Amino acid sequence: MSDQPQSDQPQSDQQQSRQSQGGDRIDDLALLTPDLASLGWNDDLERWAQSVEPDADPPLTRGRIARVSRGFSLVFTGGEALLVASGQNRTELEQVPATGDYVVLRLDPNDGPSLVAIAERTSALQRRAAGRVPEPQILATNAEVVFILHGLDRELNRRRIERQLVVSWDSRARPVVVLTKADTEPEATVDAIVAEVQTIAPGAEVLAVSTVSGRGLDRIRTLVDGGGSVALLGLSGVGKSSLVNALSDGVVQRIGEVRAADQRGRHTTVTRDLIPLPSGGFVIDAPGVREIGLWQAYEGLALAFPEIAAAAGGCRFTDCDHEAEPGCQVRAGLTEGTITEARLQHWRELQDELALQESQLVDFERRAESRDRADAEDARDHTRPNRRARNRSRGGGSGGRGSGRRGRGSGRDR
Repeated sequence: MSDQPQSDQPQSDQQQSRQSQGGDRIDDLALLTPDLASLGWNDDLERWAQSVEPDADPPLTRGRIARVSRGFSLVFTGGEALLVASGQNRTELEQVPATGDYVVLRLDPNDGPSLVAIAERTSALQRRAAGRVPEPQILATNAEVVFILHGLDRELNRRRIERQLVVSWDSRARPVVVLTKADTEPEATVDAIVAEVQTIAPGAEVLAVSTVSGRGLDRIRTLVDGGGSVALLGLSGVGKSSLVNALSDGVVQRIGEVRAADQRGRHTTVTRDLIPLPSGGFVIDAPGVREIGLWQAYEGLALAFPEIAAAAGGCRFTDCDHEAEPGCQVRAGLTEGTITEARLQHWRELQDELALQESQLVDFERRAESRDRADAEDARDHTRPNRRARNRSRGGGSGGRGSGRRGRGSGRDR
Protein backbone atom coordinates (compact mmCIF):
# COMPACT_ATOMS: atom_id res chain seq x y z
CA MET A 1 0.00 0.00 0.00
CA SER A 2 1.29 3.44 -0.87
CA ASP A 3 2.53 5.74 1.91
CA GLN A 4 1.44 8.81 -0.09
CA PRO A 5 -1.56 10.74 1.31
CA GLN A 6 -4.77 10.14 -0.58
CA SER A 7 -6.86 12.92 -2.02
CA ASP A 8 -10.37 13.55 -0.69
CA GLN A 9 -11.59 14.02 -4.26
CA PRO A 10 -13.55 11.07 -5.73
CA GLN A 11 -11.63 9.00 -8.25
CA SER A 12 -12.80 7.98 -11.67
CA ASP A 13 -13.17 4.31 -12.60
CA GLN A 14 -10.02 4.52 -14.71
CA GLN A 15 -8.05 5.99 -11.79
CA GLN A 16 -9.35 3.27 -9.49
CA SER A 17 -8.41 0.71 -12.13
CA ARG A 18 -4.78 1.86 -12.30
CA GLN A 19 -4.43 1.63 -8.52
CA SER A 20 -6.26 -1.69 -8.14
CA GLN A 21 -4.30 -3.29 -10.96
CA GLY A 22 -0.91 -2.56 -9.42
CA GLY A 23 0.73 0.84 -9.74
CA ASP A 24 4.24 -0.61 -10.00
CA ARG A 25 3.48 -2.69 -13.06
CA ILE A 26 5.39 -1.82 -16.23
CA ASP A 27 2.70 -3.14 -18.53
CA ASP A 28 -0.68 -1.47 -18.98
CA LEU A 29 -3.26 -3.80 -20.45
CA ALA A 30 -5.68 -0.93 -20.93
CA LEU A 31 -3.46 0.40 -23.74
CA LEU A 32 -3.68 -2.86 -25.72
CA THR A 33 -6.39 -3.25 -28.34
CA PRO A 34 -6.56 -6.78 -29.81
CA ASP A 35 -9.46 -7.27 -32.22
CA LEU A 36 -12.33 -9.65 -31.53
CA ALA A 37 -11.13 -12.27 -34.01
CA SER A 38 -7.70 -12.51 -32.39
CA LEU A 39 -9.41 -12.77 -29.00
CA GLY A 40 -11.03 -15.99 -30.20
CA TRP A 41 -14.49 -14.57 -30.87
CA ASN A 42 -16.17 -16.94 -33.35
CA ASP A 43 -19.55 -17.67 -34.93
CA ASP A 44 -20.74 -19.73 -31.95
CA LEU A 45 -19.99 -16.89 -29.56
CA GLU A 46 -21.71 -14.43 -31.87
CA ARG A 47 -24.87 -16.55 -31.96
CA TRP A 48 -24.77 -16.74 -28.17
CA ALA A 49 -24.32 -12.98 -27.84
CA GLN A 50 -27.27 -12.30 -30.13
CA SER A 51 -29.47 -14.58 -28.02
CA VAL A 52 -28.75 -12.83 -24.70
CA GLU A 53 -30.79 -9.67 -25.31
CA PRO A 54 -31.76 -9.67 -28.99
CA ASP A 55 -33.76 -6.45 -28.68
CA ALA A 56 -31.16 -4.47 -26.74
CA ASP A 57 -30.81 -0.90 -27.97
CA PRO A 58 -28.01 -0.11 -28.38
CA PRO A 59 -26.79 -3.69 -28.97
CA LEU A 60 -24.69 -5.30 -26.27
CA THR A 61 -20.92 -4.97 -26.64
CA ARG A 62 -18.82 -8.11 -27.11
CA GLY A 63 -15.50 -8.72 -25.38
CA ARG A 64 -13.14 -10.90 -23.38
CA ILE A 65 -12.04 -10.28 -19.80
CA ALA A 66 -8.36 -9.37 -19.55
CA ARG A 67 -8.21 -8.78 -15.79
CA VAL A 68 -10.49 -8.97 -12.75
CA SER A 69 -9.79 -6.80 -9.74
CA ARG A 70 -11.92 -5.56 -6.82
CA GLY A 71 -15.36 -5.57 -8.37
CA PHE A 72 -14.23 -4.42 -11.81
CA SER A 73 -13.13 -6.23 -14.96
CA LEU A 74 -10.89 -4.89 -17.68
CA VAL A 75 -12.47 -6.08 -20.94
CA PHE A 76 -10.92 -6.19 -24.41
CA THR A 77 -13.72 -5.24 -26.83
CA GLY A 78 -11.91 -5.16 -30.15
CA GLY A 79 -11.44 -1.42 -29.81
CA GLU A 80 -10.91 0.47 -26.57
CA ALA A 81 -10.37 -1.65 -23.47
CA LEU A 82 -13.15 -0.89 -20.99
CA LEU A 83 -13.22 -0.98 -17.22
CA VAL A 84 -16.51 -2.70 -16.45
CA ALA A 85 -18.42 -3.10 -13.20
CA SER A 86 -18.59 -6.83 -12.47
CA GLY A 87 -19.27 -7.01 -8.74
CA GLN A 88 -22.42 -8.55 -7.29
CA ASN A 89 -23.78 -5.14 -6.34
CA ARG A 90 -23.90 -4.07 -10.00
CA THR A 91 -24.72 -7.27 -11.87
CA GLU A 92 -27.03 -10.28 -11.69
CA LEU A 93 -24.46 -12.80 -12.87
CA GLU A 94 -24.76 -16.38 -11.64
CA GLN A 95 -21.01 -16.96 -12.14
CA VAL A 96 -18.05 -15.05 -10.77
CA PRO A 97 -16.19 -13.42 -13.70
CA ALA A 98 -12.69 -14.71 -14.41
CA THR A 99 -9.78 -13.76 -16.64
CA GLY A 100 -10.34 -15.31 -20.06
CA ASP A 101 -14.15 -15.19 -20.00
CA TYR A 102 -16.07 -14.19 -23.11
CA VAL A 103 -18.74 -11.70 -22.15
CA VAL A 104 -21.34 -9.22 -23.33
CA LEU A 105 -21.75 -5.88 -21.59
CA ARG A 106 -24.14 -2.99 -21.46
CA LEU A 107 -22.88 0.56 -22.00
CA ASP A 108 -24.99 2.74 -19.71
CA PRO A 109 -24.35 6.48 -20.20
CA ASN A 110 -25.29 7.14 -16.57
CA ASP A 111 -23.92 4.19 -14.60
CA GLY A 112 -21.12 3.19 -16.97
CA PRO A 113 -20.50 -0.25 -18.53
CA SER A 114 -21.48 -3.44 -16.70
CA LEU A 115 -21.35 -7.16 -17.42
CA VAL A 116 -24.59 -8.74 -18.60
CA ALA A 117 -23.67 -12.36 -19.29
CA ILE A 118 -20.75 -14.78 -19.45
CA ALA A 119 -20.49 -17.35 -22.26
CA GLU A 120 -20.15 -21.04 -21.49
CA ARG A 121 -16.52 -21.83 -20.74
CA THR A 122 -14.64 -24.31 -22.89
CA SER A 123 -12.17 -24.80 -20.04
CA ALA A 124 -11.81 -23.60 -16.47
CA LEU A 125 -8.61 -23.91 -14.45
CA GLN A 126 -9.76 -23.92 -10.84
CA ARG A 127 -8.77 -24.89 -7.33
CA ARG A 128 -10.48 -25.04 -3.98
CA ALA A 129 -10.63 -21.53 -2.53
CA ALA A 130 -8.88 -20.81 0.75
CA GLY A 131 -11.07 -20.77 3.83
CA ARG A 132 -13.52 -23.05 5.62
CA VAL A 133 -16.36 -22.68 3.12
CA PRO A 134 -16.01 -25.30 0.36
CA GLU A 135 -16.12 -23.40 -2.92
CA PRO A 136 -14.04 -23.12 -6.10
CA GLN A 137 -11.72 -20.33 -7.20
CA ILE A 138 -11.37 -19.87 -10.95
CA LEU A 139 -7.79 -19.13 -12.02
CA ALA A 140 -8.26 -18.88 -15.81
CA THR A 141 -10.85 -19.79 -18.42
CA ASN A 142 -11.05 -20.69 -22.12
CA ALA A 143 -7.41 -21.75 -22.40
CA GLU A 144 -6.45 -24.56 -24.76
CA VAL A 145 -3.16 -25.34 -22.99
CA VAL A 146 -1.87 -25.11 -19.41
CA PHE A 147 1.86 -24.68 -18.86
CA ILE A 148 2.83 -26.27 -15.52
CA LEU A 149 6.08 -24.53 -14.64
CA HIS A 150 8.73 -25.96 -12.32
CA GLY A 151 12.18 -24.43 -11.89
CA LEU A 152 15.24 -26.64 -12.27
CA ASP A 153 17.08 -24.39 -9.82
CA ARG A 154 15.23 -26.13 -6.98
CA GLU A 155 14.56 -29.69 -5.83
CA LEU A 156 12.16 -31.59 -8.04
CA ASN A 157 8.75 -31.86 -6.37
CA ARG A 158 7.05 -34.81 -8.08
CA ARG A 159 3.93 -34.73 -5.93
CA ARG A 160 3.32 -31.06 -6.65
CA ILE A 161 3.63 -31.71 -10.38
CA GLU A 162 1.18 -34.61 -10.11
CA ARG A 163 -1.31 -32.41 -8.23
CA GLN A 164 -0.97 -29.65 -10.81
CA LEU A 165 -1.54 -32.21 -13.55
CA VAL A 166 -4.79 -33.29 -11.88
CA VAL A 167 -6.03 -29.68 -11.79
CA SER A 168 -4.89 -29.03 -15.37
CA TRP A 169 -6.43 -32.17 -16.86
CA ASP A 170 -9.65 -31.44 -15.00
CA SER A 171 -9.83 -27.98 -16.58
CA ARG A 172 -10.36 -29.62 -20.01
CA ALA A 173 -7.22 -27.89 -21.31
CA ARG A 174 -4.08 -29.79 -22.40
CA PRO A 175 -1.29 -29.77 -19.80
CA VAL A 176 2.37 -29.29 -20.74
CA VAL A 177 5.04 -29.56 -18.03
CA VAL A 178 7.63 -26.82 -18.57
CA LEU A 179 10.88 -27.24 -16.65
CA THR A 180 12.30 -23.71 -16.56
CA LYS A 181 15.84 -22.45 -15.91
CA ALA A 182 17.38 -25.36 -17.79
CA ASP A 183 20.62 -23.37 -18.00
CA THR A 184 21.23 -23.94 -14.26
CA GLU A 185 22.05 -27.65 -14.74
CA PRO A 186 24.29 -29.61 -17.15
CA GLU A 187 22.49 -30.74 -20.29
CA ALA A 188 22.77 -34.44 -19.38
CA THR A 189 21.23 -33.77 -15.98
CA VAL A 190 18.37 -31.81 -17.55
CA ASP A 191 17.67 -34.62 -20.02
CA ALA A 192 17.55 -37.13 -17.15
CA ILE A 193 15.09 -34.96 -15.20
CA VAL A 194 12.87 -34.59 -18.28
CA ALA A 195 12.77 -38.38 -18.63
CA GLU A 196 11.97 -38.78 -14.93
CA VAL A 197 9.12 -36.25 -15.03
CA GLN A 198 7.69 -37.95 -18.10
CA THR A 199 7.12 -41.08 -15.98
CA ILE A 200 4.74 -39.14 -13.68
CA ALA A 201 3.10 -37.17 -16.49
CA PRO A 202 1.64 -39.78 -18.85
CA GLY A 203 -0.10 -38.19 -21.81
CA ALA A 204 1.48 -34.78 -21.19
CA GLU A 205 4.39 -33.22 -23.02
CA VAL A 206 7.45 -32.39 -20.89
CA LEU A 207 9.82 -29.62 -22.00
CA ALA A 208 13.03 -28.14 -20.63
CA VAL A 209 13.24 -24.40 -21.29
CA SER A 210 15.74 -21.64 -20.69
CA THR A 211 15.13 -17.98 -21.46
CA VAL A 212 18.89 -17.47 -21.07
CA SER A 213 20.17 -20.08 -23.53
CA GLY A 214 17.00 -20.24 -25.62
CA ARG A 215 16.56 -23.98 -25.15
CA GLY A 216 12.98 -25.10 -25.80
CA LEU A 217 11.65 -21.65 -26.71
CA ASP A 218 10.91 -22.58 -30.32
CA ARG A 219 8.66 -25.41 -29.18
CA ILE A 220 7.00 -23.11 -26.63
CA ARG A 221 6.29 -20.54 -29.36
CA THR A 222 4.79 -23.26 -31.54
CA LEU A 223 2.37 -24.15 -28.75
CA VAL A 224 1.20 -20.57 -28.26
CA ASP A 225 1.08 -19.54 -31.94
CA GLY A 226 -2.15 -19.52 -33.90
CA GLY A 227 -4.44 -17.42 -31.73
CA GLY A 228 -4.99 -19.84 -28.84
CA SER A 229 -4.65 -19.13 -25.13
CA VAL A 230 -2.17 -20.65 -22.68
CA ALA A 231 -2.59 -20.45 -18.90
CA LEU A 232 0.48 -20.48 -16.65
CA LEU A 233 0.51 -22.41 -13.38
CA GLY A 234 3.40 -22.46 -10.93
CA LEU A 235 5.01 -21.09 -7.80
CA SER A 236 6.46 -17.59 -7.55
CA GLY A 237 10.03 -17.46 -8.79
CA VAL A 238 9.83 -20.34 -11.29
CA GLY A 239 10.20 -17.99 -14.25
CA LYS A 240 6.65 -17.27 -15.40
CA SER A 241 7.27 -13.58 -15.99
CA SER A 242 10.60 -14.26 -17.71
CA LEU A 243 8.85 -16.69 -20.05
CA VAL A 244 6.14 -14.14 -20.84
CA ASN A 245 8.83 -11.56 -21.56
CA ALA A 246 10.56 -13.93 -23.98
CA LEU A 247 7.31 -14.80 -25.77
CA SER A 248 6.16 -11.19 -26.06
CA ASP A 249 9.52 -9.90 -27.34
CA GLY A 250 9.45 -7.20 -24.69
CA VAL A 251 9.19 -6.46 -21.02
CA VAL A 252 5.50 -6.85 -20.30
CA GLN A 253 5.94 -8.25 -16.82
CA ARG A 254 8.32 -7.17 -14.07
CA ILE A 255 10.96 -9.75 -13.21
CA GLY A 256 11.23 -10.26 -9.45
CA GLU A 257 14.20 -11.33 -7.42
CA VAL A 258 14.43 -14.86 -6.09
CA ARG A 259 15.73 -15.46 -2.57
CA ALA A 260 18.87 -17.56 -2.88
CA ALA A 261 18.30 -19.37 0.42
CA ASP A 262 15.11 -21.20 -0.53
CA GLN A 263 14.52 -20.22 -4.18
CA ARG A 264 11.24 -18.53 -3.30
CA GLY A 265 10.24 -15.72 -5.58
CA ARG A 266 8.44 -12.49 -4.91
CA HIS A 267 4.95 -12.01 -6.31
CA THR A 268 6.04 -10.15 -9.46
CA THR A 269 2.58 -10.72 -10.95
CA VAL A 270 -0.24 -9.48 -8.72
CA THR A 271 -3.26 -9.99 -10.97
CA ARG A 272 -4.40 -12.61 -13.47
CA ASP A 273 -3.79 -11.07 -16.88
CA LEU A 274 -4.73 -12.02 -20.42
CA ILE A 275 -1.63 -10.88 -22.31
CA PRO A 276 -1.65 -10.61 -26.14
CA LEU A 277 1.43 -12.00 -27.88
CA PRO A 278 2.95 -10.86 -31.19
CA SER A 279 2.16 -14.32 -32.62
CA GLY A 280 -1.54 -13.69 -32.17
CA GLY A 281 -1.92 -15.98 -29.18
CA PHE A 282 -2.53 -15.09 -25.54
CA VAL A 283 -0.94 -15.99 -22.22
CA ILE A 284 -2.96 -15.92 -19.01
CA ASP A 285 -0.41 -15.10 -16.34
CA ALA A 286 -1.24 -15.23 -12.65
CA PRO A 287 0.38 -14.75 -9.25
CA GLY A 288 2.34 -17.74 -8.01
CA VAL A 289 0.08 -20.44 -6.60
CA ARG A 290 1.50 -22.14 -3.50
CA GLU A 291 -1.60 -24.00 -2.28
CA ILE A 292 -3.63 -25.82 -4.92
CA GLY A 293 -6.43 -27.79 -3.36
CA LEU A 294 -8.50 -29.97 -5.67
CA TRP A 295 -12.06 -29.03 -6.51
CA GLN A 296 -14.26 -32.00 -7.48
CA ALA A 297 -11.46 -33.09 -9.82
CA TYR A 298 -12.44 -36.73 -10.33
CA GLU A 299 -11.99 -36.61 -14.10
CA GLY A 300 -8.62 -34.88 -13.74
CA LEU A 301 -7.48 -37.50 -11.22
CA ALA A 302 -8.29 -40.31 -13.63
CA LEU A 303 -6.45 -38.58 -16.49
CA ALA A 304 -3.38 -37.79 -14.37
CA PHE A 305 -3.17 -41.39 -13.08
CA PRO A 306 -4.40 -43.35 -16.12
CA GLU A 307 -2.60 -46.59 -15.24
CA ILE A 308 -4.33 -46.71 -11.85
CA ALA A 309 -7.73 -45.65 -13.20
CA ALA A 310 -7.59 -48.32 -15.90
CA ALA A 311 -6.57 -51.02 -13.44
CA ALA A 312 -9.24 -50.01 -10.90
CA GLY A 313 -11.87 -50.31 -13.63
CA GLY A 314 -10.90 -53.95 -14.10
CA CYS A 315 -11.18 -55.01 -10.45
CA ARG A 316 -13.60 -57.84 -9.66
CA PHE A 317 -15.50 -55.72 -7.13
CA THR A 318 -16.70 -52.20 -7.90
CA ASP A 319 -16.05 -51.13 -4.28
CA CYS A 320 -12.56 -52.63 -4.20
CA ASP A 321 -10.24 -50.90 -1.71
CA HIS A 322 -7.18 -52.20 -3.60
CA GLU A 323 -5.79 -53.74 -0.45
CA ALA A 324 -6.23 -57.52 -0.30
CA GLU A 325 -9.45 -58.16 -2.23
CA PRO A 326 -9.41 -61.04 -4.74
CA GLY A 327 -9.31 -59.99 -8.38
CA CYS A 328 -7.79 -56.57 -7.61
CA GLN A 329 -6.09 -55.35 -10.78
CA VAL A 330 -4.42 -52.45 -8.98
CA ARG A 331 -2.48 -54.85 -6.74
CA ALA A 332 -1.71 -56.91 -9.82
CA GLY A 333 -0.29 -53.77 -11.45
CA LEU A 334 2.00 -53.27 -8.46
CA THR A 335 3.24 -56.82 -8.80
CA GLU A 336 3.79 -56.50 -12.56
CA GLY A 337 5.50 -53.11 -12.22
CA THR A 338 2.96 -51.13 -14.30
CA ILE A 339 1.98 -49.18 -11.16
CA THR A 340 4.47 -47.78 -8.66
CA GLU A 341 3.91 -47.71 -4.92
CA ALA A 342 4.64 -43.96 -4.77
CA ARG A 343 2.05 -43.14 -7.46
CA LEU A 344 -0.56 -45.37 -5.81
CA GLN A 345 0.03 -43.78 -2.41
CA HIS A 346 -0.39 -40.28 -3.79
CA TRP A 347 -3.49 -41.34 -5.77
CA ARG A 348 -5.02 -42.66 -2.52
CA GLU A 349 -4.30 -39.37 -0.75
CA LEU A 350 -5.88 -37.33 -3.53
CA GLN A 351 -8.90 -39.67 -3.53
CA ASP A 352 -9.24 -39.13 0.23
CA GLU A 353 -9.03 -35.36 -0.26
CA LEU A 354 -11.89 -35.44 -2.75
CA ALA A 355 -13.97 -37.73 -0.52
CA LEU A 356 -13.49 -35.38 2.44
CA GLN A 357 -14.51 -32.46 0.26
CA GLU A 358 -17.73 -34.24 -0.73
CA SER A 359 -18.62 -34.84 2.92
CA GLN A 360 -17.90 -31.18 3.71
CA LEU A 361 -20.14 -30.08 0.85
CA VAL A 362 -22.98 -32.27 2.09
CA ASP A 363 -22.57 -30.94 5.63
CA PHE A 364 -22.36 -27.35 4.41
CA GLU A 365 -25.52 -27.72 2.31
CA ARG A 366 -27.35 -29.36 5.23
CA ARG A 367 -26.43 -26.48 7.53
CA ALA A 368 -27.44 -23.93 4.90
CA GLU A 369 -30.85 -25.60 4.57
CA SER A 370 -31.26 -25.55 8.36
CA ARG A 371 -30.43 -21.84 8.46
CA ASP A 372 -32.90 -21.16 5.65
CA ARG A 373 -35.66 -23.00 7.54
CA ALA A 374 -34.87 -21.13 10.74
CA ASP A 375 -34.89 -17.79 8.91
CA ALA A 376 -38.22 -18.66 7.30
CA GLU A 377 -39.70 -19.50 10.71
CA ASP A 378 -38.38 -16.24 12.17
CA ALA A 379 -39.89 -14.31 9.26
CA ARG A 380 -43.27 -15.92 9.91
CA ASP A 381 -43.05 -15.15 13.63
CA HIS A 382 -42.27 -11.48 12.97
CA THR A 383 -45.36 -11.15 10.74
CA ARG A 384 -47.75 -12.75 13.28
CA PRO A 385 -49.60 -10.58 15.84
CA ASN A 386 -47.55 -10.39 19.03
CA ARG A 387 -49.97 -11.99 21.46
CA ARG A 388 -47.62 -11.61 24.43
CA ALA A 389 -47.28 -7.90 23.76
CA ARG A 390 -51.08 -7.58 23.75
CA ASN A 391 -51.27 -9.61 26.96
CA ARG A 392 -48.71 -7.33 28.62
CA SER A 393 -50.70 -4.29 27.59
CA ARG A 394 -53.67 -5.95 29.31
CA GLY A 395 -51.58 -6.84 32.34
CA GLY A 396 -51.05 -10.53 31.50
CA GLY A 397 -48.17 -12.83 30.37
CA SER A 398 -44.55 -12.86 31.47
CA GLY A 399 -42.79 -12.58 28.07
CA GLY A 400 -39.34 -13.31 29.55
CA ARG A 401 -36.19 -12.32 27.52
CA GLY A 402 -35.09 -15.88 26.83
CA SER A 403 -38.45 -17.44 26.23
CA GLY A 404 -40.09 -18.39 22.96
CA ARG A 405 -38.99 -18.49 19.34
CA ARG A 406 -38.88 -14.71 19.08
CA GLY A 407 -36.16 -14.50 21.71
CA ARG A 408 -33.93 -16.82 19.64
CA GLY A 409 -34.52 -14.74 16.52
CA SER A 410 -33.49 -11.56 18.33
CA GLY A 411 -30.27 -13.20 19.47
CA ARG A 412 -29.46 -14.10 15.90
CA ASP A 413 -30.14 -10.54 14.73
CA ARG A 414 -27.66 -9.17 17.26
